[in-house]
Amino acid sequence: MSLIINKESADKVEKILERFVEESGATYVLLTDMGGGMLFESGADVVSYNGDALAVLSAANYAATNEIAKLIDEESFSLLFHRGNNENIHFTKVSPDVLMIVLFKPFLSLGLLRLKIGKIQDEIASLLGK
Repeated sequence: MSLIINKESADKVEKILERFVEESGATYVLLTDMGGGMLFESGADVVSYNGDALAVLSAANYAATNEIAKLIDEESFSLLFHRGNNENIHFTKVSPDVLMIVLFKPFLSLGLLRLKIGKIQDEIASLLGK
């Protein structure tokens, strides 16, 4: 799978992610293709994380979880989320080819975060070409 993203669309996606981090209170957001290739990242802690490793492992985690769903006769799970002591992580399939990974502090509301993700999901998908 190979995404081709023009400069104008890339700039818009970067601004959407920056605004999302600012408005949601998320620590870090990453867009990756389903093979684990990092596309975009944003957040105050960008330098604190190994985005490439996080992209690959997140894509693998998402794929493994989808296979588990199939094993138990589910099409997929509607929520993929891990809770930690210092950071939580939420996974959203933005389009058939793109996964969004959001790191956020445990004191932030998962429900509110999911609402904010829902508001930008279609916008990002259209910029990256559904």
